[in-house]
Amino acid sequence: MVAQIVVTEMQNNLLILRASPDWASFDIERSRDFLKALRLPEDLVIEFAALWDKRFKVDYRSMRAQLKTIGLRTYNDVRQASLHQHEAWEVPAQHDGRIAFVDDDDWMSPGLFEDLPAMRLGEDGVRWGSLRLGRTFTPNGYDEPLIQRRALDRTVYTNNYAVTVRALRRLGRAAFFEHDAAQRSFDQPGFALVTSDRYLSCAVKHPCCTMAANYLMSLDSFRSDPRREMADFMASVYATPVQGLDEWLKKPFTQFRQLMADAVR
Repeated sequence: MVAQIVVTEMQNNLLILRASPDWASFDIERSRDFLKALRLPEDLVIEFAALWDKRFKVDYRSMRAQLKTIGLRTYNDVRQASLHQHEAWEVPAQHDGRIAFVDDDDWMSPGLFEDLPAMRLGEDGVRWGSLRLGRTFTPNGYDEPLIQRRALDRTVYTNNYAVTVRALRRLGRAAFFEHDAAQRSFDQPGFALVTSDRYLSCAVKHPCCTMAANYLMSLDSFRSDPRREMADFMASVYATPVQGLDEWLKKPFTQFRQLMADAVR
């Protein structure tokens, strides 16, 4: 599987891909600056990748590349929208649709922009329900279902919000590009917010994502025997019935399950 952005004519709604390297050829040493910015140990990814590559069939960079392919496929399938790399995108002077910022390993419903409430006059942003796939980062990390429906509250996650050009022009791109900044912007008095109770995106906390790696590398049990952790992870994956998932989630989840099974067998 090779990740690619399908180039289409500009649509009313835009998906803007945050920083996303070519994982297949990524120099892992370059992860140091990214981790410093997050105030995480700068050698975290280097150490995690070395341990992963030693124990599993599919190496870390190949895993990230294939996970990106699954994510980008869901973005390219979103109707009434086009996907753009953030480096090549500028905030337009005028735009009639909504603009969402996304990571390369999360998933979107193809009906995202069809299922949201219609845009309102003077709207600044919209927030919808976010699913989360993965263990919780606690000692009893598999007590919860693998896929959780996050509470429908004020929280802005990495992939459950979109904004308008009106808001971008007033507050600036940096106010929305990352979800923590977007949270502060959405919480401002007078921010014209539309909400939906539909669950239309999924944050994929796979074992190779930065937050999972940070938690797992804090565990002596993982450092000594990562295969035990992955056996628990796969048991949770297989305990999740595909037929019980939202229709849009079935395809990426099935692809994810196969990738993980191939990687850790």
